[in-house]
Amino acid sequence: MGIRTIHYTQEQAREAVGVSAEKLRHWRKSVPYLRHKTGKSARFTFSDLLGLAVTLEIVGRLGVGVGAVGAGVSELFELLGRAELSRLGQTVAVVTSDEARLCAAGEVPWSQPGDAVLAVPCWPLIERLSGLLLPIPPEPQSAHPFPPQAVRVNAR
Repeated sequence: MGIRTIHYTQEQAREAVGVSAEKLRHWRKSVPYLRHKTGKSARFTFSDLLGLAVTLEIVGRLGVGVGAVGAGVSELFELLGRAELSRLGQTVAVVTSDEARLCAAGEVPWSQPGDAVLAVPCWPLIERLSGLLLPIPPEPQSAHPFPPQAVRVNAR
């Protein structure tokens, strides 16, 4: 079973990303990709969770209204769904009002002068989500400094 085949419920997704039910409901109105993710039957992939985390960065930390970038965020969800997750470590999500791109960290494109872009690095979000949802098992137990020895017991 790969990371793409794990599906999270709406509640698990909200809890992992840190977004309220009300905020997600509001986002559904502005982001076409999220419109079909409603009700108790809605399921989210890890890529979807990453898209939600990027959206939360844009809305929460950068203070941009989701309505202003709804089409771009929707395209971001589509791109993340097609992207190879193992290659997203050094990727930056670049979102404009109507489009999105996934770029290498050193190659963030700036559009025409005057065009606004929002750039959010994916790695910190992937690391945080992975730690919450896909915990790394602890290191194997180290060798004991005093290895066990067989002791013979005299039977009487």
